[in-house]
Amino acid sequence: MSLPEVTGRGGTSPFDAIRQTRPDGTEFWSARDLCQVVEYETWRNFAAAIDRAKLSLQNSGEPVTSHVVGADKLVQRPQGGTVRQEDFELSRLGAYLVVMNGDPRKSSIAEAQSYFAIQTRIAETTPAAPAIPRNYAAALRAAADEAERADAAERMVAELAPKAAYVDDFVANDDLLSVRTVASTVGMQEGQLRDLLISKKWIYRETTTRWSDTQGRKIPVNRYSEYADKKPYFRRVEQHDVPRFRGEVMHSLKITPPGAAAIARLVQRTGGNVIDLFDGGDDA
Repeated sequence: MSLPEVTGRGGTSPFDAIRQTRPDGTEFWSARDLCQVVEYETWRNFAAAIDRAKLSLQNSGEPVTSHVVGADKLVQRPQGGTVRQEDFELSRLGAYLVVMNGDPRKSSIAEAQSYFAIQTRIAETTPAAPAIPRNYAAALRAAADEAERADAAERMVAELAPKAAYVDDFVANDDLLSVRTVASTVGMQEGQLRDLLISKKWIYRETTTRWSDTQGRKIPVNRYSEYADKKPYFRRVEQHDVPRFRGEVMHSLKITPPGAAAIARLVQRTGGNVIDLFDGGDDA
């Protein structure tokens, strides 16, 4: 697909071809149509880009429903009957943010980004065009942040994948990562990552209290441990220089290299949401 084809100059752009118009004259793109044009094999993967686009709109203060509108429809099944199919009507900004959050390895995504960038510029410089949303620039910055976060997670998976093949029961502390380090790498706060791992039943939290001389009162103390099926991803490091926890030696929970790679995949799949937006399943 050449640039003239993308922009519609000297040819018919596939993005122009799927553009639709409502009775009031406003334009929109069907997310399902856009998914096909940018050559995504599965709707679920494309839906991940839509969810990140929604988050970009929220972070910029732009009303999500003005740009990403649910438009589920009933489609005929080959074997008979109908099934409800998820779809969205995307404004130009909504479509732009979706492709901004798409897979950058796809040439079709790069072409879509070029198309919507050029069309946006045309809209900005055409006097008769509708006003660009006030938070447009902020939404694009938010989209860029979300895309960078997704890219960072993918880079982390690629970097750690060779290490994920081994699980050594006697891994040295120097090979382990703190929750804070992994959280920073995948673009989350430490507490957010802990909550995600707890919600997915990778780890669990125990709480007790101890007296604090500095604060002059009892304070809560948390201890985190891994579930049995996630032992390869975590390592308990005993802390003999701190008060005991319910009569036991206190430990901190570290993350192994295979665990860091698995967490990066989990965050990429769920977008860091405690509730998995796609299938509610676990990610090994």
